[in-house]
Amino acid sequence: MADTLFPKLNAILAEHATRRVNGKVASHSTTTGAGQTLRTCFADLVSIGYRLEDPRNLGEKHVKALCVHWHGNGRAVSTMQERLSRLRIFAGWIGKPGLVKSLPDYLPDVPVADLRVQKVTKVSKSWTENGIDVAAKIRQADELDMRFGLMLRMSLAFGLRRMEVVQLRPWKSDHGEKLAIYHAKNGRPRDVYIDTEQQRKVLDQVKAIIPKSGHLGWPNTTRGTKATLEYSIGRYNKLMAKIGITRDEVGVTGHGLRAQFAENAALIANLIPPTLGGTGGQMSKEDLNVKREQVSELLGHSRASITGAYYGSFGRNATPDEADRCKINITSGLAKLGDQLLVPVPPERMTECMQLVTELSMLDIEITAKEAHHLWHMHSLRHAHDWIKPLEGNAEAMEVEAMKIAKGGRKEVSAR
Repeated sequence: MADTLFPKLNAILAEHATRRVNGKVASHSTTTGAGQTLRTCFADLVSIGYRLEDPRNLGEKHVKALCVHWHGNGRAVSTMQERLSRLRIFAGWIGKPGLVKSLPDYLPDVPVADLRVQKVTKVSKSWTENGIDVAAKIRQADELDMRFGLMLRMSLAFGLRRMEVVQLRPWKSDHGEKLAIYHAKNGRPRDVYIDTEQQRKVLDQVKAIIPKSGHLGWPNTTRGTKATLEYSIGRYNKLMAKIGITRDEVGVTGHGLRAQFAENAALIANLIPPTLGGTGGQMSKEDLNVKREQVSELLGHSRASITGAYYGSFGRNATPDEADRCKINITSGLAKLGDQLLVPVPPERMTECMQLVTELSMLDIEITAKEAHHLWHMHSLRHAHDWIKPLEGNAEAMEVEAMKIAKGGRKEVSAR
């Protein structure tokens, strides 16, 4: 059955998927995405017992069965809607326009409100905030596949999407003070500024391994043939599952590294995102919007509102935070920290710890070098490193870690 189903599906894709609905030529990423999604849909039909020999025989009962199957297996609403959208286009290709209806039509017993995509996240999607030891996962990835480990580092350091990271040509993209992303979603190239020493180290590490003319994705398949973009994405997905990063297993996906980058970029801009406890009252609305726009541009989006999908909404008509908010939060966290978790400051870190102590003292916050070391170490783990060099303006990053301690601590970090 599958011997005929998927070859026929591939033939339909070859005929139609290279063009958009408006007749324009589709990008390679769009074509690849359509193929992957439709193959997943038909593979799911086979797995639940439908013996389709020709994808042109797709009917409404099949679409309904898929929706019931996806919902029962906890698929995200956005995922189900994206798959229905692909099936709707496919139905037009095979002469069955109007075949595919909306998600509520197929799931009448589910409240309509539950079938709407929540574009603003309320909880962090980042790996660290979900208890994942990012550094340990990267080491695990290194053991499985060197290129995969490099991809995770670049995704965290520069907020790269899966499709972007496998196509990245690190030597070409390194423009000194910024990383140029050429193969971006929707054909919208962008620059990601290199703001930290850690970003530069990661990029140089990747360049030391990848040839000057090469890209980060796999050049060849395991059989020795030339790898396609579709192959690299599929291999990436399989390796991500092998290190245990799936929504079902740990509640996050590979995209969580991009969310973590967004949170880190906000902190570098002295902005605490809502997913880390920040409010809309931490600065003026005008300043807040500027910073949101800057982070949005780093992510490759033109609208500041899109940051809500990565680190939550600041709300409307927010009242200003207390003038000494940072002092209150850090002092409260240190009061719960105690001495049991504090370790002596390594000599090579003492100068930077005193830099942090001095910065907080300007805010009338009393803190020891040991305490500053602990807070900054916890923040550094967000970058998959034990210690990163502090920049200017580090109070917000330390405040976030202090707030976690005050609330009972971040979820236990685990390599899982």
